[in-house]
Amino acid sequence: MKKVIFQIGNGTGEMPAADGGFDRLERVADAPAGWGDYPTIRAYFLGNEIDEETLYGFFPSGFTKQTGLGAAEIAAFISANPGRDGYTFFPFIQDAACFLNVFEQGELQAPGLLATAQAFLDSIGLPVVLADVVTDFSETVHSGYMVAKPVFWRTWFDLAEQIFGLDAKPAMKQAIVDRLASLVLALDGALAIAPFDITAMPCSDSAYLRYWDGMERLNAEKQSFRLDGSRDHLNAFFRLRNKILLACEPRFEASAMNKPVSEASMPVSGDLVYGCITHVPLPVAFPDFVLPFYLGDSQGPERLNLRDWAPEWEPYHPIVAGQLGNFALKNYILKHHPDVKRIGVCLYRKFISRERISGVPAEDNWMMDVVSDSDFEKQDLAGMMAPGEQDFLIGQTCGFTLNGESAGYLLHYSHAHHAEDLLRFTAEAVELGVLQASEVDAFFNEKVFLMGGIEIGVFPAAFWLAAVAAIESTIWACVQRYPVQREGYQTRAWAFCAERLGSYLLLKYLRQQYGDPGYEKFFGQLNLITKGDATLYVPSN
Repeated sequence: MKKVIFQIGNGTGEMPAADGGFDRLERVADAPAGWGDYPTIRAYFLGNEIDEETLYGFFPSGFTKQTGLGAAEIAAFISANPGRDGYTFFPFIQDAACFLNVFEQGELQAPGLLATAQAFLDSIGLPVVLADVVTDFSETVHSGYMVAKPVFWRTWFDLAEQIFGLDAKPAMKQAIVDRLASLVLALDGALAIAPFDITAMPCSDSAYLRYWDGMERLNAEKQSFRLDGSRDHLNAFFRLRNKILLACEPRFEASAMNKPVSEASMPVSGDLVYGCITHVPLPVAFPDFVLPFYLGDSQGPERLNLRDWAPEWEPYHPIVAGQLGNFALKNYILKHHPDVKRIGVCLYRKFISRERISGVPAEDNWMMDVVSDSDFEKQDLAGMMAPGEQDFLIGQTCGFTLNGESAGYLLHYSHAHHAEDLLRFTAEAVELGVLQASEVDAFFNEKVFLMGGIEIGVFPAAFWLAAVAAIESTIWACVQRYPVQREGYQTRAWAFCAERLGSYLLLKYLRQQYGDPGYEKFFGQLNLITKGDATLYVPSN
């Protein structure tokens, strides 16, 4: 495939030595001030015969330093991806990742650019709302980092020529012209484009290096949004991008793009309330849509406390543990969000993500992945915990074994704890109508277990509220009727029983609604937050 790739000179008549493989194209001498490279590209197209099958490129003078690519690397990439209409070599990953599109990025650099560009498109009758255009790495480019056939350049050139009549400063016009290349790619899906891997090029701003993984996550969220249109992906995008830009871009904090979290991200009012149950200071910064509910000594002023939302339960914290936080969360939701559609719950060091984060199972509990507290700064926790539009987000199922064989709830409980506790708990559940007498055998012999029961994950509100109320009434009956004190780890006997009842009620509902294994589509990953490089799960008291 024939290629004509120029590097536009810097006006001195010299070409940097590292870029010697490109053809030199000197700047037009009488170009209007502030128009950058456009007059030179324009003069070439107007003054030369253009071949429809030839690739043309017009790189800026600093191209090789910016991209790490010389003429040989460009030629090799094109040869490895033959038959395309165009090839992009855009080196500014922060611009491609942290903004919906290049026009939004330009707005940060030159306030007013987005409105000016929109006015231009409106004036020529192009029905595009730039604020709604979402591009990923494959479509983000400026005209100076593009090699393409005339099928691309003709559209770009036609749009660029019309900008001459725009009532704006030359520098603003040039910035819009540069960005038209990305708009053409976004609007013309018939163009076959091969983008060079942006992550393989040097980072142009070292401030962003520590957020490299986060920028790749931003791109993934934009790609997912374009696939399914779910606003949840944009919510996750805005939350993470705001964090990155606040840390790396001084102009962002004062810009109109820096919207409060409540405007830029979850939760959507009426859709999801998400609580985190804790009896200690939170080990990491959970997303802003997660509401901490405090138990024990961690309770304090201006917090959502157990003593305020379920005060009758406070004396029982030592024997029922974190389960009590669900009762406080239930009461809070019934008062403030009675019409909520879904309810999410996590614990201060356990949560469900949609996908695996670390991929490192806990040494002594393979159902959980360990995630170091030191890794959270570079993770998009909001995007990972958000359930999308599905009704459930739960951990994967497991089971109990004894002597190498599968064991039901009661058999395993009798070996791990005190059998009489689960028997008493079940009797109270039957007496209260939480379990039917006819299903006690199924409960005792259930061999599928959902770790955490209804204490970790996202659930339909109607199901979760009813299940929590049922478990609460059962535990209340037990603590009133059986004031038994166990020692050490066994202190939380009623919590262990409640976890099994929660698992059973959840499995029962899932099987009725979605079939077995139909409910597996809701599986996410159970994660354990650890300190440093720890990989062992040590239960807390």
